[in-house]
Amino acid sequence: MSLSGKASIVGVGASSFARQPEKSVLQLAGDALKGALADAQLERGAIDGLIVQIGSPRGADYDTVAQAFGLSPKFCSQTWSHGRFTASVLTQAAMVVTSGMATRVACLMAMKNSDIGRMGEANNPFFYEQFREGGGPHAEEGHLGMTSPVAGAAMAFDLYCRRYKKDRELLAAIPLTFRRHARMTSDAVARDELTEAMYREARPIIEPLRLYDCSLVGDGAVCMIVTKRELATPAQRPVTILGAQGLQAGRDTFIFAPRGLGMWQQSEQRLTLKQARAQDVYGMAGMAPEQMDVLGLYDSFSPLPIYALEDFGFCEAGEGLDYVQDDRLALGGKQPANTAGGQLSQAQVNGWGQVRELVTQLRGEAGTRQVANARSAMWASIGGDALILGGAGA
Repeated sequence: MSLSGKASIVGVGASSFARQPEKSVLQLAGDALKGALADAQLERGAIDGLIVQIGSPRGADYDTVAQAFGLSPKFCSQTWSHGRFTASVLTQAAMVVTSGMATRVACLMAMKNSDIGRMGEANNPFFYEQFREGGGPHAEEGHLGMTSPVAGAAMAFDLYCRRYKKDRELLAAIPLTFRRHARMTSDAVARDELTEAMYREARPIIEPLRLYDCSLVGDGAVCMIVTKRELATPAQRPVTILGAQGLQAGRDTFIFAPRGLGMWQQSEQRLTLKQARAQDVYGMAGMAPEQMDVLGLYDSFSPLPIYALEDFGFCEAGEGLDYVQDDRLALGGKQPANTAGGQLSQAQVNGWGQVRELVTQLRGEAGTRQVANARSAMWASIGGDALILGGAGA
């Protein structure tokens, strides 16, 4: 049975996203949950499902959330304690309400990054992640000095540029475009002007990635309420899940590289354009890449949107850097993306800020950032996970 059109997002709330060491993660979660309930015009007793994306040590576990906020969910779930599971959580919520296991599911991501120490240091709660067999999800290798996600991202982009003979300076289009969007976003953490000269002169983090190629460290929470489409009311301005595709794993995947680039255990066989355009998310929605009015692209590091555009059929493998030139992803461009600033400039909240922005766009409530006549939207990551959303009447 297809999930297409069976479930809708009816409430969205968020905390502020700046570093807030004085606030607890439950305070952030409470702000987001309260906002989502108000947006959906619901009381907390209407929530009978709860899925948490980030638990301890950076967040709060599902049972703590339920106890703290007086919820009594009959269905609970929780994903891993880090990484982007946005599409996975929302897809699971759609499955839950469609199957009747719950009627309204609160999907919550709440975390604090400002007080966990630096990556690779022993006081960081993820210190021992780097010593897992296989290096952990980012391929950190502590014994080699690769103690942070940016190491894997940098190696992958270096290989990409060498394989396709691309100038790494073309990458500037990503952070510069998203920063311009953030400057129109009231809750974006980075709203200062970013020029091409500033980008080029920024210090390297790990070559070839520089400071502005890395997402922001901050604290924040986002909550979305998912229900069966027929239970949604016009007053809730529902946004419907038309297509979904889950997180992928295996020998041909690496979290910071496109499939087939040759990173970690990958082969070197990239998806053809035909294969990329045949991804399951398109089949479920009955749509194609060119029908997407606005995109949300996972961008913990600047190269990641490039890979997602290739792997989801917006351009051929190896053409992503050229594709994003000439303001293609900018507001007013041919394929606007990350219109609130993305994780590079709005906030690093594991993709949730981008889906929140897509809901805002499809409701026609983005103000100066509004994409004209936005009716369909897509969130995509190089991990294979993706969502296609439709606005009212979809």
